Amino acid sequence: MSDAHSNINELRPDEVPEASRILPIIVGAGPGPELGDRPLGNALRDAIHQEIPSIIPGTDLHPLVMTDLWYLNDHALMLQPSMSIGSPASNAASAMLATRLPTALLVEGQYQVLMDQEGGIGHACFWGEHHEASVLATSTFIDRFLEPFLRNAAMRQA
Repeated sequence: MSDAHSNINELRPDEVPEASRILPIIVGAGPGPELGDRPLGNALRDAIHQEIPSIIPGTDLHPLVMTDLWYLNDHALMLQPSMSIGSPASNAASAMLATRLPTALLVEGQYQVLMDQEGGIGHACFWGEHHEASVLATSTFIDRFLEPFLRNAAMRQA
């Protein structure tokens, strides 16, 4: 087995990194978010695994897809840079973050991306008006915002 910390998928349950090394990817807890948003979270996690070696080599950050209930009940996780996928109506973390984050990108009637990368912890939140728009929001986040998000997360870790 390769280095246990090179890929969260290789970790056993007793090897879960401490909260300061986790990058939460938050989805709502319910049938709709599990069916629609969790696959987007998994795609984001995979993109992070692919990008980390070139953007921030040697970092010990681990993306982990989790529910809003887990995230909001773990203070240590809430202090980590995080990405929340899903509308405030279906994701309690998005509901909390949407009132606190500035808009980074708004495509009227389609999707929005909110981020606080100029200061603060470094949270991001994005969703679409319907599932296809959420797919587009996630893709846009990966293409336009993931690199600066990861760089800022790594600076916080240092």
